[in-house]
Amino acid sequence: MYDPRLKTFVTVATLKSFSRAARILFLSQPTVSLQIQSLEEQYGLPLLNREGKEITLTQAGELLYQYASEIIGLSLEAETEIIKLTGRLKGKLVIGATMTIGEYVLPKIVGSFKQQYPEVEILMEVGNTERIVRLVNQGRFDLGIIEGPIKNYHLVKEKFMEDELVLIVPRGHPWTELEAVHFEELCNARLILREPGSGTRQVLVEALLSRGIKLSQLNVYMELGSTEAIKAAVEVNLGVSILSKMAIVKELRLGSLQTVAIKNLRIMRTFDFIYQENYLTGLAKEFIEFCLKWCSN
Repeated sequence: MYDPRLKTFVTVATLKSFSRAARILFLSQPTVSLQIQSLEEQYGLPLLNREGKEITLTQAGELLYQYASEIIGLSLEAETEIIKLTGRLKGKLVIGATMTIGEYVLPKIVGSFKQQYPEVEILMEVGNTERIVRLVNQGRFDLGIIEGPIKNYHLVKEKFMEDELVLIVPRGHPWTELEAVHFEELCNARLILREPGSGTRQVLVEALLSRGIKLSQLNVYMELGSTEAIKAAVEVNLGVSILSKMAIVKELRLGSLQTVAIKNLRIMRTFDFIYQENYLTGLAKEFIEFCLKWCSN
């Protein structure tokens, strides 16, 4: 087992904050400070520069950070291999998932996982991509699963599965008679979108920009904070929307919503696992492998 002070040091160095590290590690801030001080006394050199607003690493700190990260990573790898030997998974896994994934993809997977590993406790929080990425970076989640791009964060990103965003309209809408809708027609329609910070919205914005189209060219009639609210609004003919194909399976089966192709525009994206480098627990690693096998089957 590695020295727990190393985890405290790496967490402070990663977050550049004693207070945030204390919250994540469930320690008091004085305890965190004492552990860092203890390491500095042991090595006889300062590890952190505390001047100014942001904490930075000294030369000795950079060196220790490199080796401490490797030690923690090896410890987690050992945990994974031992779990495989015992054949039993147990413990708590805290997951952050974006709305499309948390509401329409993960429930079945988590159910199957729990059937196979009943001793594992899974806690899942659903939010938009911006929030999930931020909380994974802060160490609040063991694992994040997102549907949008990561910006300004140094996290490991691993592909989960592919998804497609499609144009949805209410039953009987005139566009359902067309082979495809021209973009000019879409510009004039009342468009209902997810809120800023949503992965679905960001993927749409980037797909449009890649074709030289700005969101401001569209008639954004409404912004709603959940996919369910958007579907309900489209069903009562308040407008049209662009959502994940996975989010509308039930409505397509019931016939309350229909999809329409957009001429020369197909929007594909990936769902991704994200986690802090060298902080992927054995339990989280097994869950990722389970998800990938579940999707391939």
